[in-house]
Amino acid sequence: MHVPPQARKKVFEALRAAGVGVQVHYLPVYLHPFYRKLGYTKGLCPNAEKFYAGEISIPLFAKITSAQQKFVANALKRILASL
Repeated sequence: MHVPPQARKKVFEALRAAGVGVQVHYLPVYLHPFYRKLGYTKGLCPNAEKFYAGEISIPLFAKITSAQQKFVANALKRILASL
């Protein structure tokens, strides 16, 4: 999901504190160390970088229960409303 980049750290930490297993994924490939060694630099794909700046991955898996979905959704609603 995407949140305002300036709020990502706060949302991430609040979700973790609420017991929601969140992560940050989808670093633009060219920013990985291997590709940086090949000369790729920040700014190559500004839209990918904008997305990454506010990206948070919430729990999503085949056997997520309705109760787990509601737990995540309610935590998100509460946290986003406090921004």
